[in-house]
Amino acid sequence: MFSFRQAVIQKVANVKAVNLKSLSQNIMVILVIVATSGCSFVNKIRMRNANDDLVAEWRNSAQEVELRSTYIGEKPYIYASINGVPGFKFLVDTGASITILQDTPKIKALKLEPGYELQLSGWGDEESSPAYQTSADEFEFDGIRFKNINFAYLPISTSKYFFRPDEAIYDGVIGHDVLRHFTWKFDKKEDTITVFNGPYNPKEEHISMPFDIWFSKLEIQGEMLFKSGQKVTHELIIDTGSRNYLKINSLYLENNEIDISQPTIKAADFGLNGRALHQRFSLPRLTLGNLALESAASEKLEVNHIKTNIIRTDDEDDLWVIGSALLNKYVSVVDYHSNRLYLKPYEDIRFHSRFNLLGLELRKIRSGEFVVRYVLPDMAAAAGDFQVGDIVTSINGKNTADMSSDDWLATSASPGRYEVCLKRENSTSVKMGEATESCQLVVSKHIVGYSVPSI
Repeated sequence: MFSFRQAVIQKVANVKAVNLKSLSQNIMVILVIVATSGCSFVNKIRMRNANDDLVAEWRNSAQEVELRSTYIGEKPYIYASINGVPGFKFLVDTGASITILQDTPKIKALKLEPGYELQLSGWGDEESSPAYQTSADEFEFDGIRFKNINFAYLPISTSKYFFRPDEAIYDGVIGHDVLRHFTWKFDKKEDTITVFNGPYNPKEEHISMPFDIWFSKLEIQGEMLFKSGQKVTHELIIDTGSRNYLKINSLYLENNEIDISQPTIKAADFGLNGRALHQRFSLPRLTLGNLALESAASEKLEVNHIKTNIIRTDDEDDLWVIGSALLNKYVSVVDYHSNRLYLKPYEDIRFHSRFNLLGLELRKIRSGEFVVRYVLPDMAAAAGDFQVGDIVTSINGKNTADMSSDDWLATSASPGRYEVCLKRENSTSVKMGEATESCQLVVSKHIVGYSVPSI
């Protein structure tokens, strides 16, 4: 079975053999694709190329700039201005092809003019997110300026990525069309993000590996070892916009008869195509260049394996990803100038996956509280009364408005007894707009073969 990627590679390899007749046939095929896909396909290509002529203007002679930045959970964010208005928060997403604005109250206040229609696609099993093109005279972060920039504009209310509008706690996403102008250094431990205007020159020893760019995606080669002893070598997309460790393709596993031989749990992730139901398991070993991640003995507990999401798509070569949860175990450098990924281990941090043992997929809202997006049916919270849309107000007496996303990740990964208090809006037992409040006990524990290795 040929995937789309393999078919394209095959075409490129045979390009010298193409004659006039076959060239005409290929053009006809392209025209048929365009005709059957309608304007959405044409506009998608148009948007992907809209910022090809962008130039990054450095307002001083600095070779590098430490940006105003923050990390929410595992994801990196920087602050930028649009048309001279400061204070917009953007996700730095190496997995995104284009730069996106979300219609938060601050973005709406800019009153940018709508352009041609778009359909934004990504993870998920539901429909794509309707959007449109827009533009701004100026986009700037910390003295680095772009003029006449194009954005995709995403209305929150029409995207399945969001359950409620106040989940949009950031204003947009910086994608490949802007990221490609720099070298990016991420240091979550120090809470910093730095950009360079040239190739990275490490002053200390780093693990280094080349990446290829395929349709605006950065790909490195990884080798995965399964408990069955089977090995898979495949390209992995570097995706700082993903909160996960590793994603692999279930169709590839099926077509190649790869035996996981370990317990799996049912879970959900969310993207521009809404909810993506999938399975999670622990991969015994992942090798990236000279870096091998695998279990190792410690005095207290054998270090767990790499938490891995098995994602289903129609193309077995799609959606193989390493995300920020893995990259943040290191000082990571994405060098667009030399097409290299650098990883520098922290001296006092060992690789260790965090598993959601409580079984609630939560997302921060603007009030600071958490909204329930999914209840994992194989985990502790499934025994309680939790529903999508519930607002978690406190955990073990601590107000969730005072908890960071990182606090929640640490809590959910620690086995124990937790009193989880929530409010449920628009319940059938109360008037519309009111909410019922309740607290319930959830007892979480490790799952042998998943969050801790089997003996």
